[in-house]
Amino acid sequence: MAKIRVRARAVDMLGRQQIAGIPTAIHELFKNAHDAFADSVEVDYFRADHLLVVRDDGLGMTLEDFETRWLTLGTESKVGANDPGAQSWTGPSSKPPRPIMGEKGIGRLAIAAIGPQVLVLTRAIRPAGLQPLVAALVNWRLFEVPGIDLDSIDIPVVKLPDGRLPNKEVIDNLVARVLANVDALGAKLPVDQADAIRSDLALMSFDPNLVQPQFSEPHLGQDRYGTQFYIRPCAAILPDDIDAGSEDVASPLQKMLLGFSNTMMPDRAVPVIKAEFRDHLEDGRTRELIGGNAFFTPAEFVAADHHIEGVFDEFGQFSGWVAVYNRAAVDHVIAWPGSTGRPTDCGPFRIKFAYLQGRMSESRLPPAEYSHISQKLNRIGGLYVYRDGIRILPYGNSDFDF
Repeated sequence: MAKIRVRARAVDMLGRQQIAGIPTAIHELFKNAHDAFADSVEVDYFRADHLLVVRDDGLGMTLEDFETRWLTLGTESKVGANDPGAQSWTGPSSKPPRPIMGEKGIGRLAIAAIGPQVLVLTRAIRPAGLQPLVAALVNWRLFEVPGIDLDSIDIPVVKLPDGRLPNKEVIDNLVARVLANVDALGAKLPVDQADAIRSDLALMSFDPNLVQPQFSEPHLGQDRYGTQFYIRPCAAILPDDIDAGSEDVASPLQKMLLGFSNTMMPDRAVPVIKAEFRDHLEDGRTRELIGGNAFFTPAEFVAADHHIEGVFDEFGQFSGWVAVYNRAAVDHVIAWPGSTGRPTDCGPFRIKFAYLQGRMSESRLPPAEYSHISQKLNRIGGLYVYRDGIRILPYGNSDFDF
């Protein structure tokens, strides 16, 4: 009886080749952190070291979780999690349930778009308490080689007791095990591919204990838990995704990642997760790219000249109010002539819209405040769409929004 065989390239085709770019890949990791009940997810890009670190303080993974979920494609772990009545443990502080952002089980493969190799460090918290730390090393280039079956690739994994972080000796052991897999594949690996993998592995010989003190929360020291990804080397286009912006145009990375959580509305609920991205330049300076005031603030939203707020029902009818130049709001009900009594495909949704006059002379804002908000609008203005407080891509770019 015949069986379906899976080539290793299937992982590359499902992951890296399906991702639009590095910003989209990082957004996928942000969503995974959200689903792990993290309060924060942070990215640090160390340019001089060609190292990008993604950290969260979510529930983390046990060794079994890592092997049966993270290393298993098409898992059922999130299927049905959004069904009414679905029950799951939400952490030691009993956080409210969260709508699950991803159910396909392939978001983790997006890491391959950021760099060809990743060191995974994860420590889980469970009802029974803090679990041992798990470390694993994945070189994605192995999944790009034609003619290799998936079960020919070994992923070295180690479990560390007593809550300690892996040192250089542990990492070197993981590297050696990947090298042994490369040697075992022999002639199946093209020479240039094998050389590239060996070059990658040489960069992974470092001690995470020397990097960890550079981080505040979240971190994996002492009794902390969560997941960290050390991606090294990074894809050559990452600096371009960061530096392509200007005073008038946001970089591709900022366009995708700004406003991941809805921090713009004055009366919003407190976001369940905070996302930040720091760019550590080679001259020692650090730039905050998406956190703090990089996105629109509630004060800036309120300061705008005009505001519209209301609800579009399932038939496209708008019910809400319009406030012009901070005057008293006027109620409006606007029917959609094109509905013909049929429900819309998108269903009902709420909208809040702030508008700044295009000319300073027509705005009620002082010149300095007007210039600041106007410049920010030129860079990142657009229609941002949120579901359950998390931004839906790609909406938000003024070059193709309404």
